[in-house]
Amino acid sequence: MAEILSDSSAPTTTTVFDVAEYILSKNAVEHPENPTMSTMKLQKLVYYCQAWHLAWDGRTLFPEEIQAWASGPVCPALYEVHRGIFAVGPGFFAKRLHVRNDIASCE
Repeated sequence: MAEILSDSSAPTTTTVFDVAEYILSKNAVEHPENPTMSTMKLQKLVYYCQAWHLAWDGRTLFPEEIQAWASGPVCPALYEVHRGIFAVGPGFFAKRLHVRNDIASCE
C-alpha cells in the first residue's frame, strides 16, 4: 500500500474495505482486550482517511463514494456490507466479501 501512496501518478487500487480492515487491525493491536469498533466510528474514520489523503496527495484514497447522512459521513458500499451490525472487528469485511463473492459465483 505504501508504494501506491507514494506514486501520485499511479491509479489507486485501494478500496474502502481495505481501509476499513486496516483501521480495524490497528484498533485490535491498540485495544487487544476489546478489538471491536462501532460501525459508526469506523465510517467516520474511513471518511477522515479519505479526506486527509485527498488533502495531502490531491487524489482520493479509494474510489467509493461517501455521503452526508444524518448520523454523519457514510460510505454506502461499506454500509451495505455491515448493515444491521453495530460492532465489527478485524477480518469482518474480508469474510463478508468472500462469502458474497462465493454466493454471486453460484448464481
